[in-house]
Amino acid sequence: MDLVSKAKDLGIEISKSDKFIEYKNLYNEVYKDEKNKDMIDDFRKKVMDYQLNYVSQGKESEEEVKKLENLQNIMMMNQDVGKFLIAEANFSIELKEIYDAIEKELELD
Repeated sequence: MDLVSKAKDLGIEISKSDKFIEYKNLYNEVYKDEKNKDMIDDFRKKVMDYQLNYVSQGKESEEEVKKLENLQNIMMMNQDVGKFLIAEANFSIELKEIYDAIEKELELD
């Protein structure tokens, strides 16, 4: 059994899923607008910075969480960006479920 071939086949199947197709279409639409692209990229950078700070400090900053939540709420007011973020979250959940199913089969117990 060639695991790499099976992984490629799984990738092809995932790329045909409704959630991925919606995510990809919305990505292409939203990223056409430079303002939207910059807003999303800036938000992702701020989330990444927050996560890195959280890991290094070992504690959560309620102030920073509120700032990120407020920024996300502002972004959701933009209908196109909001749809994209929801589609991205839905696709991420699907990928996590796939990963969890694989990981479950790899348990050592």
